[in-house]
Amino acid sequence: MVSSAFLRRQAEILVAMSRATFDLTIAGRLRRMAAELQDKAAEQDDEANLSVAGAAGLKQSARI
Repeated sequence: MVSSAFLRRQAEILVAMSRATFDLTIAGRLRRMAAELQDKAAEQDDEANLSVAGAAGLKQSARI
């Protein structure tokens, strides 16, 4: 699986490319692609946080 940091970096590159082009249609597409990558990165972070929190919860319940 690709890391969320990688996805964010790719999104930054797409935004930079959108700023460099004079074609507004292409710029819009690049920005939408960047937004999709940012969303995927956020989903991965949420999943990682849930799995860490779930593992911590299991450890606490095992102690009881």
